[in-house]
Amino acid sequence: MDADTTKRLEAWLSKEAGGAVKIEGMARLSGGAIQENWRVQLDVTGGTWEGHHDLVLRKDAPSGVAVSHGRAAEFRILKLAHKSSVLAPTPCVLCEDTSVLGTPFFMMHHIPGASLRQPLTKGPPNEDLVADLGRNLARIHAISGAEKLEFLGKPTATPADASLADYRHHLDKLPDAHPALEWAMAWLRENAPATQSVAFCHRDFRTGNYLVEDGKLTAILDWEFAGWSDPMEDIGWFTAKCWRFGGIDREAGGAGTLDAFLAGYEEVSKKPVERAAIPYWQVMAHLRWAVIALQQADRFVSGGERNLELALTAHIVPELELEILRMTAPEGNLIGVDAGELRTIERPAPSLAQLLDMARDVIRNDLAKSLDGEAKYKALMAANAMAIVGRQISGLGLDPTAGQEVRRGLAERIRNGKAALTPDIHAELIIALETTLAESNPRALER
Repeated sequence: MDADTTKRLEAWLSKEAGGAVKIEGMARLSGGAIQENWRVQLDVTGGTWEGHHDLVLRKDAPSGVAVSHGRAAEFRILKLAHKSSVLAPTPCVLCEDTSVLGTPFFMMHHIPGASLRQPLTKGPPNEDLVADLGRNLARIHAISGAEKLEFLGKPTATPADASLADYRHHLDKLPDAHPALEWAMAWLRENAPATQSVAFCHRDFRTGNYLVEDGKLTAILDWEFAGWSDPMEDIGWFTAKCWRFGGIDREAGGAGTLDAFLAGYEEVSKKPVERAAIPYWQVMAHLRWAVIALQQADRFVSGGERNLELALTAHIVPELELEILRMTAPEGNLIGVDAGELRTIERPAPSLAQLLDMARDVIRNDLAKSLDGEAKYKALMAANAMAIVGRQISGLGLDPTAGQEVRRGLAERIRNGKAALTPDIHAELIIALETTLAESNPRALER
């Protein structure tokens, strides 16, 4: 933030505090593809806030995602969660005056800990951590006070039907067709659980959205998607393969075992979790993340926000689609693709691709290793983007416009019920994904 913005923030905070506020330090925190988070250190002289304060300021990014709450709503949710014995940051103050920072924002106390995914998913399993996550999720699901959350609105249909209607609405607003996601929606409609319940849910409870210090949970973050749903949605989201970040065999967010997580959850909830229902909600999780990823990518394409993370997000959608097809494959339709057999264009790789590949190796294998935190994350994102472009230049995949009409037609057939969830249609979807994944992430085809 520039000097003028800092002065406006100091002036607004001084009015709120009833004393003189001086910002001693301000730095943007890592993460936050949808919102911006800033660590702000204040010295306050006089008034009710007198003293030193270490806070986090959370504000809107330049463009948003349709399913995300605004900051005022998130602030109210955070206040209720904090009062309900959930490990959540202490909320401080909300500002809806856009003349201060250009968007609404709120501030909360800074909590020690890190949300970095790699130490959790690459290090030893942490059963105590995932058990504590289970206990906190059960506390979230026990949150009452509906009169304070009337702005959320309870679903009029079952949670599964309400979610599918929501995703249908958002998919229809996005460009291009996504037949594998149409398959997912049809499968989810046909296989919806007979019994569903409704509770207050976090709806983004996953590794990366909680803080850990010395192996212990310190806070649950990012309440911008919270709302009423089936508690199994949160469990399916947390345990879905897409949120294990490489720790595939550790079903509890890549950090530990499903048994430890559910034991912690059941300890507080006093209710057994229906394990047989978890795969259904994991499919729903992959569909939901794909819809959000497409929305984020559209923010970049439409020119709303220039951000490398947003630009790369669309390239994870084929992986999500492939996992959906793996989980919902008709009996006998085993998916096993040999990446070496993918269609290639028989010509030497042009020098542009070779140069790009060498530059990527320098960034990934030399520069990134000397960095850490946000700088390392950005370097690896840049290397990933270069790899995708390199594969496109070398002609590994087809023309990006090729097959668009085929995908659109297949999506329409599934959506309109003219194509049943048969092995033949499932095989067509796999073939349609091969070329896309060959460019975005060929390793996903080998898993």
